[in-house]
Amino acid sequence: MVPPDMRKLRILNIMTRLEQGGAPLALLETVRRMTRKDFEVEIAVGKSSDPDLELLDTPLVRGVNLINIDSMRRNIHPVRDLKALWQLYKVIRSKRYHLVHTHTSKAGLLGRIAARFCGVPVIIHSSHGTVLEGYFGVFATQFFATLERLCAPLSNLLICLTPAEINQCLEVRIGKRKQYTYIFNGIDIEDFENRHGDREGIRRMLGLSAEDIVCIIVGRLVPVKGHTDLLLAIQDTLQRHPNVHLLIAGEGELREELEAASTRLAIASNVHFLGWREDTAELLGASDVFVLSSHNEGLGLVLIEAMTKHLPVVATDVGGVTHVVEHDRTGLLVPPHSPKLLSVALEDLVVNPQKRHRMGEAGYERAVAQFSIDTTVLQTEKVYRELTESST
Repeated sequence: MVPPDMRKLRILNIMTRLEQGGAPLALLETVRRMTRKDFEVEIAVGKSSDPDLELLDTPLVRGVNLINIDSMRRNIHPVRDLKALWQLYKVIRSKRYHLVHTHTSKAGLLGRIAARFCGVPVIIHSSHGTVLEGYFGVFATQFFATLERLCAPLSNLLICLTPAEINQCLEVRIGKRKQYTYIFNGIDIEDFENRHGDREGIRRMLGLSAEDIVCIIVGRLVPVKGHTDLLLAIQDTLQRHPNVHLLIAGEGELREELEAASTRLAIASNVHFLGWREDTAELLGASDVFVLSSHNEGLGLVLIEAMTKHLPVVATDVGGVTHVVEHDRTGLLVPPHSPKLLSVALEDLVVNPQKRHRMGEAGYERAVAQFSIDTTVLQTEKVYRELTESST
């Protein structure tokens, strides 16, 4: 049992950067909702390479205790990484945390080493979807897999998003099966559902009519998200259905390249680059179909958001997507790197409004039943309590 003098469990979460994306959003939503009388939770966070993507000055971090680790960045830099390790060591040593929970690769490496040096009783790591497919070249992927294998023994528990992710890690000999569990990410279903926008007004603002079929993708503009495949699919679909439009909500390194591609493909008038938006719920509500073209995906938090807004989904069958989207019930799944099949699936929904409605309703029911943030928080708190109790 936890000794009586420990009125609260002191928890430190460590994440390389807090910027738009599923993992940071999931962490922030979970931390904000944890039981304050039982847990004192802080997040140590590094610096983003793109200030425009950072969440540090947004309402999402309101009420969250943040600790700045300014030397911790995503890119490998031996000198800076050693400074970050030292910064983390000093923070952990001074606060005497009962549990350290690291998130994603860089924070997982530095955070687990620092926590072990400080003698933290419980160390947990969450990968938030592996980097073993779709993110890096062969050499870099093997390098990261090696680091994860070396760090696994430092962990009391390894948390994945899905059973598929657990199997993927075990296939490359990261940790032992008994070290693993999985917790689905979730969202605040009621809050997201109730964020109603003016569907017609949003469409007018974008130059769209009620008769247009609006597809939307939300996410970072980076290679692993497969936006180029989607542009090719939209080009093919437009040849038969000129009233189809694509909204691209998100920011990232590929924006200029993707804008140039839409011009080169002669589809620029039907593709709308919206940048990073805080009104994604309203944009989803103004759309007809949600699309995910990723080459790899941990779970796809944005899929749950789309389903909460009663949207049918067309998604690539990668990572943990199949744990969210039921093929032919809540959406359509296609292989990754397949623009033509992506186009076929989109066209199927474009020409079938009744099918869109049926899948949208089924998706909503599934989101409500399985992907509430309340369930995520309860499962996380349960893990924290059980591990800290068993460590004393």
